[in-house]
Amino acid sequence: MSDDAVRLELDPPFARLILNRPERHNALDRAMWSAIPSLLERVEQDQAVKILFVGGAGSSAFAAGADISEFSQIIEFGEASDFLDIMLRTTRRLSGFSKPTIAVIQGGCYGGGCSLAMCCDLRFADPTARFGVTPGRLGITYPLEDTKRLIDAVGVGAARDLLMTGRFVDAREALKMGLIDRLWPADQLWDEARAYGETVAGLSQYSIRASKSVIGAILAGETAETEQTRGLFTGAFAGEDLAEGARAFLEKRKPRFTFS
Repeated sequence: MSDDAVRLELDPPFARLILNRPERHNALDRAMWSAIPSLLERVEQDQAVKILFVGGAGSSAFAAGADISEFSQIIEFGEASDFLDIMLRTTRRLSGFSKPTIAVIQGGCYGGGCSLAMCCDLRFADPTARFGVTPGRLGITYPLEDTKRLIDAVGVGAARDLLMTGRFVDAREALKMGLIDRLWPADQLWDEARAYGETVAGLSQYSIRASKSVIGAILAGETAETEQTRGLFTGAFAGEDLAEGARAFLEKRKPRFTFS
C-alpha cells in the first residue's frame, strides 16, 4: 500500500482515487485537498480510463471531513480564504470532470468528505455508511457551491434540515432522500460498483460525456439549447461512435465504440 495520503490506482477502464489516511478516518488535510487536482488531471488525460471511482482506504470511513487539527493554524495566520480556494480548486475540478465519477462510500462521510462525494456523478454505499453535513457542529459555514450540490441532490427542505441540525443519517435514510443512489451489502459494494462501471464503459463515451455536460448545463440554470449543447448534438453526427452504433444496430450486433 502506498504511503501517499491520496492514492491513485489505474486499472483500465477504471481508475480509483483513494483517500488514504485510515488512521485518521481519511480526514482531509490541506495537502490532500491540494494533491487531488493533479491526480484528476492524470486520469482525465489517460484515454484507457473511462470511469473514476472515489473511495476511502479501509472500511471505517469514506472521509471524516476536514482535518480539524489544522484549524488552529488557519485561524492564527488568517488563512481561511486560502483554505477555501484550495477546496474550491478540488471540488470544481472533480465536479467538472469530463468522465463519469462514482463515490463508493463505506463508514463515515462527514463535512468535507460529504462535499467531495457530492461532486461525483453518483454515490454508492453499503449499510455502514453514515452521513453528516456538520458545519453547525463546528461554527463554520458550508461553501455555497457545496450547498448548491447538496440542494440539487436532496432538495431545499432536506438540505436545510441537514445543515440546520447537523444530524447524522444512516445509509437507508440517505438513499431515501437522494443523498446516495445505490445501497448494497458491504461484501458486494465494490463488485457491484465495478459491474455498474462496466455497463457505463461499454456504451458510447461520446454520448456519456455529452449527457454529463448537458446535465451540468441544466444544473447551472440553462433551460434552452446553447451553442455548446447544440454542438454536442450535431457533433455526434460527425463522429465515429454514431456511425458504428447505427451499423451495429442494423447488423444486430454489439457496437465497438472507439471514442476515448
